[in-house]
Amino acid sequence: MAVPKQKVSPSRRNMRRAHDRAISQSFVEDKKSGELRRPHHIDLSTGMYRGKQIIVKKAKKVEGSDEAPVTEATDTKTIEPQEKK
Repeated sequence: MAVPKQKVSPSRRNMRRAHDRAISQSFVEDKKSGELRRPHHIDLSTGMYRGKQIIVKKAKKVEGSDEAPVTEATDTKTIEPQEKK
């Protein structure tokens, strides 16, 4: 079994633990909508990412129809990226 030859000094111990801190998450303000979002993530309010429409919201159904109401889980449709020729 490995046994250390010397005690680890407090300075060396603290240097090893220097990266184990809680880091606050960064947010950027969207240029068009002005809302806060995470960098490199889709803006959920508009469905845009890097100037392209990624999520298209479906139109809500009219009240009084016989069909089931639209839930939030089925409210959006994802567009898959197109293949380059």
